[in-house]
Order: sequence, then C-alpha cells, then structure tokens
Amino acid sequence: MKYLALDVGSRRTGVAYGESSMGIAHPLETIKHYSLEELATRVRTLIEDRSVEHLVIGLPRLPSGDEGEQAEFVRSLLPLLDGFPYTLIDERHTTPKGQEGDGDSHAACQILTVKLDLE
Repeated sequence: MKYLALDVGSRRTGVAYGESSMGIAHPLETIKHYSLEELATRVRTLIEDRSVEHLVIGLPRLPSGDEGEQAEFVRSLLPLLDGFPYTLIDERHTTPKGQEGDGDSHAACQILTVKLDLE
C-alpha cells in the first residue's frame, strides 16, 4: 500500500511518503500554506501524483491524552479531503529531537513509521 503521512500545522505541514512493501518512510518537502483549503488542494495533488492509497495523519493530543485546539484544527481538514481513506496516529511521541533539516517532514516520517510498524 502507498501512504502519505502529514504532520499538520497551521502554516506548515510536514509530509512523508512510504510503501508498506518497503517499510521505510521518506520525507518530502514541507507544504507551506495559508488555509486548510490550500493545504487540502496540495495534499490531493500529492495523492494523485504518487498514486497514494491511504493517508496517515498525526493527531496532536495534550499530555493528558485529551484533544485540544490543534487536534480540532487537524480534524477540520478531514472533510476537505473528499472522503479519502485515512488513519489518525497519536503524535505525542513522534517529534524528532535534534534532527537536522526539515523537522516538519521528519515528524511526518515518524508518524508514518508508527503506521508501517503496525503492519
């Protein structure tokens, strides 16, 4: 299966791509956006260009495990993706520490790695 992972932010969204047959997540260029509609358009383009079959989206939770404003923001993206299949992954422990380069896309890689490890 071909996956696209998202670490959704209000202005920057990290992106990673991977295939279950390979079991490895690869960072893609972070998407810079000004609205959820713009982000959804860019994600739909990536889905088409890479023949993605499933999205893996990081769901930010509070330390207590509850959902806060950022989780609500991420959930507001879902209806804009036209019913495309997705899995939400708790991203509390996926932020890479001391990572050089694009931290947003590396976080998306961590989110996708969680999904690939479950297969």
